[in-house]
Formats: sequence, structure tokens, C-alpha cells
Amino acid sequence: MMHDVNSEPLAVRVVGIVRGREINASAALTLDHDAVVLSWPTAAAWRLELDGIEGVHAAPSSLTVYLRDHDVLELSGHDALRTFAQQVIDRACLMPELTRGLRELGAVRRTDVRRDGRSPLHVAHDLWFAPLLSARRAVQGVSDPSRQVMLMDGATLSAAMLEASAQIATALAPNNAAEQRAAEAAIEDEAAPMFAALERLRIAGDAVRTGDSDTQLADWRRWVQAAREVFAAADDAWAGIGEIVGES
Repeated sequence: MMHDVNSEPLAVRVVGIVRGREINASAALTLDHDAVVLSWPTAAAWRLELDGIEGVHAAPSSLTVYLRDHDVLELSGHDALRTFAQQVIDRACLMPELTRGLRELGAVRRTDVRRDGRSPLHVAHDLWFAPLLSARRAVQGVSDPSRQVMLMDGATLSAAMLEASAQIATALAPNNAAEQRAAEAAIEDEAAPMFAALERLRIAGDAVRTGDSDTQLADWRRWVQAAREVFAAADDAWAGIGEIVGES
């Protein structure tokens, strides 16, 4: 659940190393849309972009911020730092759109229309993309990385896409088991890159669930990239699957 970005600066002590420079100073800590901001009394503010933060770890009145290149900042001195850490995660782990740019998702040819207004191609198209779209809807508005991974689990999605393949094959040859098996095999062959991408998504999800706090955000970004690749591969697969449906 999204927390409000804190509006009141937190007075903190900052100790650590950034780009080889040792820091031990007081600062005012705030969070804006895409960065953690440290405002120094006698120097220009630092903006730590969220996409450059590898992970965060919170204690009751301290916060460790893990940056790229093994830089680390220890913030202390305010009871609200644990809440601030959650705000950073909520802000950094907003689920991006995964369907933008997919060509086949919205491109169903309206041919061979049945009396109910839906062609066999349209039915198969809906069956194919339904598990992915359902998982995408489930993670909408969820900012907890572990819960996102659970809702868009690679192994669960792989099973659902195999079931979708079977349902399409059954719809193509409802009265011929041999033709169903042949169609299902052909569909799965077209979708082999997608199933490989789903396995990578499962592995990336395991890293999010079991990884350490110092790499949680970096692990999450790798998982999101794996999810993008799954959606792109499913979209690519549909071009061949649509031909199989059209030829049946």
C-alpha cells in the first residue's frame, strides 16, 4: 500500500562513504517523487535517485542506504526513519506498465465471426493473454516487492500458460484428441521463448523473496525486467499461434 511521501524534513546524522568521499555530517532528509534528498547546512543538497539505490535497511531509529558501487550511508537520530524506509520502498517499487508497446495484444483480426460476435481467433487470443493480464491487474497498486512477486509468480504463470495452450487446442479440435495434442504441441513450440522467460522470472522472483535488504531494490528491478521480457515473449508468440488458429 502506498504511503505518503514525507513532507517534513527529518533531522538526521549521515555517516558513510560516497564516491570515495567520507561523510559525517548533519542533514535534513526528505523524499520527493524520484529521489532521496539530503540537504546540508553549508553545501548544495544531494539527490540520491531512487533507481540508483540498491537497497535499504531500517532499524528503530536508523536507516542504512545501499548505493551503487558499494557506497553506503548510515542515517540516524530520528524515530521516523523506519517509516521513511518504507516510503522509499513504496516509491521505488511502483509497478510499471508491462503491456505498452506490445503489438499483438490489441491486434485481433475480426474474421470468421460467430453468432455471439467473437471469432475463434478472438477467443484464442483472449485465452492466451488472460493469465498475464490477470497477474498484471493483481499487482496494480501493490508496492511491496515480495507480494508483487507472489502475485506474478513465474511458476504459477507458467502453469497457467500451459493450461491456456491446452484450452486453445481443445477449442480448435473439440472432438479429436490427436489433433488437440498436435495443436497443443505446436502452440508450446511457438511459445518456447516465453516459457524460458517465465523460468527467468521465477528465478528473479526467488532472489527478491530470499535476497538481503542491501540488494532488495536492485533485485526487484531485475525481476521487473524479467516480467517485461515475459510479456514481450508472449506477444511475439501470439503471431505464430494466431497462424495456427487461423489454419485450423
